[in-house]
Amino acid sequence: MTIGEALKAERKRLGLSQSQMTGNLITKSHYSKIERGLFDIRTNDLLTILNLHNIDVVEFFKKISVTNQEENTKAYLAQLHAAYYTRNIKKIEQTSSKLKNKQLQTPELKNLEAQASLLKAYLTNSINTLSDKSKENIKKIIFSNDEWQLEDLRLFAIAISLFDISELNSVVKSIINRHLNLNLEEKEYRLVLSSILVNFLSYSVKVQNSDTQLIKKVFQVLDNLNGEPDNCFAKIMTLYYREYFTGNKEKIDEIIGVMKDSGMKGIFKNKK
Repeated sequence: MTIGEALKAERKRLGLSQSQMTGNLITKSHYSKIERGLFDIRTNDLLTILNLHNIDVVEFFKKISVTNQEENTKAYLAQLHAAYYTRNIKKIEQTSSKLKNKQLQTPELKNLEAQASLLKAYLTNSINTLSDKSKENIKKIIFSNDEWQLEDLRLFAIAISLFDISELNSVVKSIINRHLNLNLEEKEYRLVLSSILVNFLSYSVKVQNSDTQLIKKVFQVLDNLNGEPDNCFAKIMTLYYREYFTGNKEKIDEIIGVMKDSGMKGIFKNKK
């Protein structure tokens, strides 16, 4: 766990907003970037924040050193996504078990646990059997921060089908209003945001979303992605859904063929 992650965990434990956590010491915007690991924090500022909220300094740094050895959220995330795209349910279950058995349950680990449960549900075609309690818990994790963090966006990207379409349309409109040009986003945010929009198009097909203006806007945002290799998947899937909406079966089959030949046939496992 980084210092930013530890600060976030303490803030959530205390039930404080980011503004309340930092007081008048640093700006909310700067503090938000510290929690996300984008900015470092000066030692004096860190100690001031800890003392302001009566957080035990020794225990705080002890937690960081112990957790650095115990967890690597990026590694777990990579394992989950690799298992999903290779349809390895057993690997997802093994990773999920490791996450649940962690002694210190941080917000990041709980987020990963939720991702694991969703990915398994998709692969076993059991997403519709998730209990209302499980669905509400996942939504609670997604909206647990004042401002969406990267892990929140990742979870939302795969939890889209848990939302009714009117609720989903509202959230996607909010995302587009704040992130109109994805090329200006940092790489990880750009990839996750484009995944959200692609998954939104997929779900719109499934539920026959009637908000054609929003769908058109989503296509515009995705079309604006530049030609960087990292954007390749999103741009191909954008093309796929455009042809799907226009009913061009020949082009659809051509795209699916290219993806399957590239070793990504699992993506279209449940697509008609």
